[in-house]
Amino acid sequence: MKKELYISRYVRPFFEDYLTCRKNVSNCTIHSYRDVIKLFFQFAAKQSRKAPAKLLISDIEESIVISFLTHLEKNRRNLIRTRNHRLALLRKFFEYLSCQEPIWAESCRRVMEIPKKRGVVDSEICYLEKEEIKAVFNVIDTKTTIGRRDHAILLFMYNSGARVQETADLRLSWLSLEEPYKVEIFGKGRKYRTCPLWKSTAIVLQKFISGRAQPIEKCDHIFLNRMGKPLSRFGIWNIIKKHKAKAAAGSPSLKSKKVTPHTIRHTTAMHLLQSGVEINVIRGWLGHVKLETTHRYAEIDMAMKRKALKSCEVKNGRSSNSWRSDANILAWLESL
Repeated sequence: MKKELYISRYVRPFFEDYLTCRKNVSNCTIHSYRDVIKLFFQFAAKQSRKAPAKLLISDIEESIVISFLTHLEKNRRNLIRTRNHRLALLRKFFEYLSCQEPIWAESCRRVMEIPKKRGVVDSEICYLEKEEIKAVFNVIDTKTTIGRRDHAILLFMYNSGARVQETADLRLSWLSLEEPYKVEIFGKGRKYRTCPLWKSTAIVLQKFISGRAQPIEKCDHIFLNRMGKPLSRFGIWNIIKKHKAKAAAGSPSLKSKKVTPHTIRHTTAMHLLQSGVEINVIRGWLGHVKLETTHRYAEIDMAMKRKALKSCEVKNGRSSNSWRSDANILAWLESL
């Protein structure tokens, strides 16, 4: 007969031993696991009519996990991508559980074999044209302390393509503000990558750091809020949102765009590509693990070039007939 065990006893070891000590995952990853396990325990407790701390391993059947995934989509309005991501995190927890209690391995296996849902559509990449990003920079009042901070944040993000959490975590010791100008970014997967900095970015950062009210040590965060605490990713998001709204008044094309910190990252990638930077260099610049991720920018750039070619097509005269009748050139264009 199987021994009845509370599932809650395995939660702390999973986070403290497995995720933190063995896997050395980032805080963002830990928060992702925390959120999905918390949601799942709340859902399972309601289904079983027990307190979350009283849930037994035997209470967690495959059907409850499937019902939870349906709940995420229908009630919480999660996209298929988010649903699949949360399923992957739950699978990892049940994999850990099966190793700790082999007697429940079969129950855990059934949960681990719940398939991902098909139908994920890649979200459209939104980025800013060069005139649009200039418009955002132009509305920042660099005569104020907050304005100089905001300008330094946006310029650093645009130069480096850093993720919002990487920007929030930026330390003085990561920066090299003398030639060759560069930054060592501690990013996704707990890995460092090196990005070059423009001279203009280095100068802006130097002026901002030297003008800060609080003395700064090498291990200190660069960007602080009004209370002198490190800016959060949500604080940086609000800064971008504020200046985008101001810039939209003089740049109508910005009104229809939702500009987030990741939009700045996409903008960096597209502008590097349009400037002729090789795709593998951009991959390293952004810290992508897979080249396929970076290649999405190349596909967008190629689609734009096709559109430009089509707009240049001669609409009347011999040139138009010759172009349209050449099946080979059309096939070649489609193959690009």
